[in-house]
Amino acid sequence: MLSASPILPWEKSNKLCVLAAPHLAEWSERAKSFLLENGISEGVAFATSGSSGLPPKAIIFTHESLNICAAAAIQHMNAQKGDWCCPLPTWHVGGAMVHMRAALSGARVHTLPHRWNAKDYTDLLSTSQAAWSSLVPTQVIDLVKSELKAPKTIHCILVGGGALDTPTAQKARELGWPIVQSYGMTESGSQFATASPDEPWHSDKLAILPHWEAKVNDSGILAFQGKGKLSARLTTQLDGRFSLEIIPQNQWWQTNDIVSLEGNKLTFIRRADRLIKILGELVDPDAIQYEFARLAPDVIIEAVPHHRRGAKLIACTERYLTELEAISDTWNTTMPGPQRIERVVCYDSFPRNEMGKLDRAALRASLLELVCE
Repeated sequence: MLSASPILPWEKSNKLCVLAAPHLAEWSERAKSFLLENGISEGVAFATSGSSGLPPKAIIFTHESLNICAAAAIQHMNAQKGDWCCPLPTWHVGGAMVHMRAALSGARVHTLPHRWNAKDYTDLLSTSQAAWSSLVPTQVIDLVKSELKAPKTIHCILVGGGALDTPTAQKARELGWPIVQSYGMTESGSQFATASPDEPWHSDKLAILPHWEAKVNDSGILAFQGKGKLSARLTTQLDGRFSLEIIPQNQWWQTNDIVSLEGNKLTFIRRADRLIKILGELVDPDAIQYEFARLAPDVIIEAVPHHRRGAKLIACTERYLTELEAISDTWNTTMPGPQRIERVVCYDSFPRNEMGKLDRAALRASLLELVCE
């Protein structure tokens, strides 16, 4: 089952390469034409819609900045030796950076010849004897549910694209999976802060990689600077037209994430753009979900509009309806009105994107059809 990666799109020349999911092929061609017309003729552009579900945008890097990001990740992880296993698509920054790290360290990348499958991934790790890999939380959950044990040759697996709940992470560690939490975004070329492979599992106080400077404003919103950051951003308007923003090298990039910083350690708190008003009070669904997860792991808390309350909170589950309803009743007896769960909805499976990440836009759309009054 060994499969080493072929020559990748950004390796064929130094010209501009726009990487996007297959369903964005037409958008990708239009975006590339627009960028070329506006003087962006080199580099790599990653298409992304973030977690908002808005029209896609492209985050653009020079080849030099991506090499800086890859080199810093190798240094932070001490990953100078050993092959990589990559079950992530190369059009996503998480998958692309696996290949770039391997190229810098002279390693091979072993890939699955088909869609993600937990058993096949485990077999590929065994046969390739890869030392390094990257996964999204959904893939770790699959490994745990299948009770698959990790091959002893795997040294470290970066978990990015979202937080992994602690009970699942601890179970994965018990099965031998050397997972570490990583925090990053497309704008930072994947990794920004990552736990060390030799530490116990934790999802807070992640060490910031050596090529980044970080600061927060009075609201706790993260901004960063460094030679690895994006050089431009392409946005798509609702009418389909494009606009281009050039990011000067000395400009700090402000994110939408609220974090805390202690020296070079970062703790992610929540997205700044997820606050909603319920009964006239600002409510953070992510904070509610974090606390609620102590009672019911893997539950998603989402908000939908309500004509009287302004919005209402919905608890979404894939596993247990009756149990979650009882937990919600208990929760509501101790919580103030704006933080109470108004309804529980059970899904066969949550909507997810091509990376296996939760598709919040699709989830909200389905909830609007189910529960809005």
